[in-house]
Amino acid sequence: MRRLADGVMTWLASLLTHVFFRHVEVEGADALPRRGPLVVVANHTNGLVDGLLLMATLRRYPRFLGKSTLWRILPLRPFLALAGVVPVYRRSDGPAAGDRNESSFRTSRALLARGGVLAVFPEGISHNEPALQPLRTGTARIALGAADQGTVGVVTVAVGLVYDAKAKFRSRALVRIGPASPVVSFLEEYRRDDHAAVRALTDAMADQLHQVVTTYRSWQEAETVAAIAEVVVAPGPGVPGRPGDLAGREHIAAALAHIDLDGSADGRAVKEAYQAYRRDLALMGLTDAQVTARYGPRYRAALAWSLLKVAVALPPGLVGAAVHLVPYQAMKRLANLPNDESIRSTVKLLGCFALFIIDYLVIAEVVRRKRGWLAAAIALVACPLSGYATLRLTERARSAGGLVEGARVVRARGAVLPTVAAHRADVVRLALGLIDEAGGRTDVM
Repeated sequence: MRRLADGVMTWLASLLTHVFFRHVEVEGADALPRRGPLVVVANHTNGLVDGLLLMATLRRYPRFLGKSTLWRILPLRPFLALAGVVPVYRRSDGPAAGDRNESSFRTSRALLARGGVLAVFPEGISHNEPALQPLRTGTARIALGAADQGTVGVVTVAVGLVYDAKAKFRSRALVRIGPASPVVSFLEEYRRDDHAAVRALTDAMADQLHQVVTTYRSWQEAETVAAIAEVVVAPGPGVPGRPGDLAGREHIAAALAHIDLDGSADGRAVKEAYQAYRRDLALMGLTDAQVTARYGPRYRAALAWSLLKVAVALPPGLVGAAVHLVPYQAMKRLANLPNDESIRSTVKLLGCFALFIIDYLVIAEVVRRKRGWLAAAIALVACPLSGYATLRLTERARSAGGLVEGARVVRARGAVLPTVAAHRADVVRLALGLIDEAGGRTDVM
């Protein structure tokens, strides 16, 4: 029964993340041990979406530790039960929190003894800070306690979760999996001084996380570095472009953050070159993608293909828009109510899921009364498919519109485009030169 529930939850997490994110990348998947007791430690900046993303992308199903207060949210209880989440209790949850946690720890150690995967967000909170928060020691206690009780081969693996716009629908996500680290090296010290060993292992897990999560001094630095890295990794005229994926951007961003652009003349030159290029884009009304596009025969073929896909998706897309309009607009307004950005995507994702299911059931019931059960079943299947068609229609229409607008602006202001391209090339050249000068550190792995 538990295996079936895990399979259902994995499918559901994959479906939800596939709909919410335009693209999810996984880096280092081969580093995850295929068997044996495993403790996954991950950063926590995006509420329940972090857990769903791990379920959808890890090759082995993770059993999560979750704060006990989640069970107070009634709509979440079925999902928590289906996912098999193990509750943990904080001191603020009452005087019996310590006793309850001992039960949670026993459950976690038993899971590891069976060779299972325990997933923990050791920061303890979902946050909006540009750097990792101090880790709690509970994860290390569980891992060392399991090893001390005879569980052989317990390892920890750090997983970094990176979002380019975490609360934005159809944004991108990156899952970075680090190398496995055995806890047995801390076991002898644990038997002599458990507090010191737990602290040492917690510090080691923090080091592991820093290898897969880029730390920034401020959100301003994070946004600037990410924007520069986005230019560097996107192929452009006259520059050594890299594939424009989120993993590539994160490697460059980590290298630039490690260097500190404000700490040297060369670093400030990179920022000044980027600011000049950004002014160019603002004056011309262009995006970086439009500047780097090739407006030749391939452009015309790409535009024709985009328009054809829009035409094909139009009929079912319009039906889907009508089906989903009311719940989508309602959720759009509700999702803006939380001040904490780290839970907005959770509200959007789970809220849309609930409202859409209700919407589908209402439509199916109306159809059943008029056309019978078979028609109702067809409507129940057709509703989510029409929603996906609407999603694809919207994205394809935006892509075609961007191609047309970019070509129009380039034709109108083609005389200054070489200057803009030269400023762009300066950004790439200076950034890569700075990284090479610092020793070629283009990642944090």
